[in-house]
Amino acid sequence: MLPSLITRCTPSDPGPEVVYDGTVAVIGAGAAGMYAADILRSKGITVKVFEATDQIGGRIKSLRNQSTAIYPHIPVMSSEFPIELGAQAFMGTDSILGKVVQNYRLQTTELPAESTHFVLDNLAKSSTDWAGDADFQAAMNFRQNLKNQGGSAMTVQQAIQAAGIATRAHGMLNGQIGNAYGADNNAIGIGALGEEETLRVTDGKILMLTGNPLQDLLVSRFVGVKPLVKTNTPITSINYDGDIIQLTAADGTTYEANKVIVTVPVGILKSGAISFSPGLPGEITSSLSKFGMGASMRAVIEFKKNFWGESVGFILGSGNVPEFVSSGMNRSTFNATLSVTVNGAKAEAYSSMGDSVIDTILAELDVLYSGQGTQFVRKALDSSGVETGPIFVREDWTTNEFFKGGYSVPLAGATNDDRKAIGQPVNGKLFFAGEATDISGNAGMINGALASAERVAEEVVKSILTPAT
Repeated sequence: MLPSLITRCTPSDPGPEVVYDGTVAVIGAGAAGMYAADILRSKGITVKVFEATDQIGGRIKSLRNQSTAIYPHIPVMSSEFPIELGAQAFMGTDSILGKVVQNYRLQTTELPAESTHFVLDNLAKSSTDWAGDADFQAAMNFRQNLKNQGGSAMTVQQAIQAAGIATRAHGMLNGQIGNAYGADNNAIGIGALGEEETLRVTDGKILMLTGNPLQDLLVSRFVGVKPLVKTNTPITSINYDGDIIQLTAADGTTYEANKVIVTVPVGILKSGAISFSPGLPGEITSSLSKFGMGASMRAVIEFKKNFWGESVGFILGSGNVPEFVSSGMNRSTFNATLSVTVNGAKAEAYSSMGDSVIDTILAELDVLYSGQGTQFVRKALDSSGVETGPIFVREDWTTNEFFKGGYSVPLAGATNDDRKAIGQPVNGKLFFAGEATDISGNAGMINGALASAERVAEEVVKSILTPAT
């Protein structure tokens, strides 16, 4: 699973594989940070990990591990399967994460292509049902030919309009492209997406863990790194001007390291939440300007009845809610839970609504399914047995100060070379990883974060074995 340079130690090895008396600091304990730290630790390199939040996982966050003080409906959620507040699925049985899942012999379920329903004219139907609709076919052809858009400087929406796709199918394409890639079609550059889909090599299967939260998998896989993580320690300053790098945390505490791997989201880098001294090179800042951090919201709502269809996995393209996932499909005997993901401008607008956004979501379901959203939503009961409000959980990644959105979004004109530039080492001391720096075609995904960790670990090891003169 690792690059050729990074081979495992054997029990007979007399000492560390890489002799290094320095320390590597890793900023961020998400998938990229934990994996990079694990690789380096396995080589015998001293590693410290600094995490801004109170838990490991980054944007992999499962409800099972959260506090009822923050998520009051946890005790009454009836779902007997993992509820994911961040990443909820992964692509490819042959991907990095897919191989980890196989090694752990964890059960998964696939959301097959035929389980997707598409929304046109406020009707949610399968691709077979829409087969005779010319606008549907034109939109599907556009989506399937996304790979051919590499090099385009247009946004996805501009490309859709240039292709003459009927307006009634625009929402459907937003559900499949814009929302799926972390924003909406008006914001995302189509050229970068075309490049990424060309580079991505997997069997394309969309998988969810059946009984294990993704966050638990991450912690279990990197259990050796967990004791090295210092939580609740947001790093706000990195001074790499001297031989020893000085890290300053939000509370003023300082730490020292010889090399630093930064895995924080693009939104944090662009916001100035971490200051760098010297400032980052122009090539990095120029490429960073070509990416945004899409607003993102997740809500999980329970119902008394599955009114959308037992065999339905995704419902894509509704105007106000571009993605519903039947998250209990093949994971529950009572498949009546919908996971809602809204990215981009809609998510930004919904962020200010707080929990009342659930009413907007139910109203959208009512339009699609003749009032059944409001009719069948499960409701909590007060001490007198009187119904209060819907049973749900909500995660607003947009307002989270340590993420500032869902994941990196390429703007019009961005290319894969810009992702490569963001991930370039600086002076053999400063290194970058995370999904935004992935150049394997998996940016915005767990596999992209893991791939970037493999790359950055190799770069750090190379800088130790062959230091610049």
